[in-house]
Amino acid sequence: QLLGALCGVPYIVIMVLAVQRIGTAAATVAVIFGQLAMSMLIDNFGWLGNAAIAFSPGRLAAVVCLAIALFFIYSSNKPKKTGA
Repeated sequence: QLLGALCGVPYIVIMVLAVQRIGTAAATVAVIFGQLAMSMLIDNFGWLGNAAIAFSPGRLAAVVCLAIALFFIYSSNKPKKTGA
């Protein structure tokens, strides 16, 4: 329970600050991207007592597609610069 609190409180603070700067959609997709990337590392190396599952083209394609989606979501949230 203490470990959950020690990890949860910084996550909430970071999300509150991130949503203000980059928007809700980009912050949420960034969290999902991070979780997917970390789960692939855990699977690939067999960390935490799990069986090792090697990278595959399908898994790599999923990460690339999510990264592209994150890029487009983030770039669509940027304010447009007006030329003077």
